[in-house]
Amino acid sequence: MPDDSPKLHSGVPIERVVAGGEGLGRLSDGRVVFVRGGIPGDLATIEVVDERRDWARAVITSVEAGSTKRGSPTCPARGAGCGGCDWAEILPQHHLELKAGIVVEALRRTAKMDRKPEIGASVARNNYRSSVRVIGTADHRAGFRRAAEDTSVPADRCEIAVPVLAEMIESITVDPGLEVTLRASVATGEVTARWDDRLGNVDGLPASVHIGPDASLIEQVAGVDLVVSAGSFFQSGPQAADLLVDAVSRHAPELASARAVVDAYGGIGLFAATAVPSEVDVWVVETSRAALADARINLDGREGRSEFAQGEFGRWRPVRGDLRPEVVIADPARSGLGRPGVSAVVRAQPEVLVLVSCDPVSFARDAALLEKEGFRLERCEALDLFPGTHHVEVVSRFVRTGTLAP
Repeated sequence: MPDDSPKLHSGVPIERVVAGGEGLGRLSDGRVVFVRGGIPGDLATIEVVDERRDWARAVITSVEAGSTKRGSPTCPARGAGCGGCDWAEILPQHHLELKAGIVVEALRRTAKMDRKPEIGASVARNNYRSSVRVIGTADHRAGFRRAAEDTSVPADRCEIAVPVLAEMIESITVDPGLEVTLRASVATGEVTARWDDRLGNVDGLPASVHIGPDASLIEQVAGVDLVVSAGSFFQSGPQAADLLVDAVSRHAPELASARAVVDAYGGIGLFAATAVPSEVDVWVVETSRAALADARINLDGREGRSEFAQGEFGRWRPVRGDLRPEVVIADPARSGLGRPGVSAVVRAQPEVLVLVSCDPVSFARDAALLEKEGFRLERCEALDLFPGTHHVEVVSRFVRTGTLAP
């Protein structure tokens, strides 16, 4: 497009939200424009910041007529420009409806499936995050990154962090540019802190805080105590983990009578320790050495056999070929199963796959691949584990329709 093309466009209606959380509108020439901060029903003046032949990306400069879904955020950090809660301006009661719509669109466009997810549960809107990442500001305060920028704002009174972390990030000093990950246990009150001490330092942490990548705490999910190391992945908080365990259990009632289960991308053994009965044999497959070490502790004492494999699930093969798992639970990263992960599911030949997806487009892509390999999407459910943001979790059930390989 020519450099002198107009950057400001008024009277642009926002039709819907799309994967990534942006609003979708159309410019006067018919091109699609993705609008950061746009809410369905808005009529807005926008400024184009990235222009392509067939589409553009823009930000809102003013709202001419606000959507009935639009509200005013109460968080001071959001008012200062924090990019963490990118849907803070959308009224909470509309979040799951809009997120489910994103899943519908992803399935339609990517998987060519006309499916509507069940509307699941949501964690509490405030004080749900038990893990936060802050960055040191120029004046040595703990801050959050601005939306779509490499700058930060002071982390004042974060509304989504659990209280112990919300208070802590206001009292510590952090060297400029240093990233610090803080995690708290809702069950015990323990806190871990992790940063690269070659790049700077943190002052003001209470003496009780466990510092370093090997530090750990105990969190409780579904009534089970779990060891979580500072270097291991965990959900946004125990409430989110509880909802996921419940959803996985509901999508796979076969767990109760299974002989063997695979917990793929198993992390600290969250599902193996909580959703899989103690007497059932389980394989945990995970790339992270730290998380797998946690899983060994968390699964200690089970009645059934527990086996652990460090590495990519896409390369995994059962050690005992005579025992096929009835259920595979897979909770991959944002990129999804992909072809390697789907191939591993096919090799395992379960009756049921429960897939936990944190990206709707990756979920739709995986659903299409699984259908081609003889796994039919039977149901899916949208959960809101990150209120105030566009992120949506999808828990889905696939059943094998093909015959077992010899």
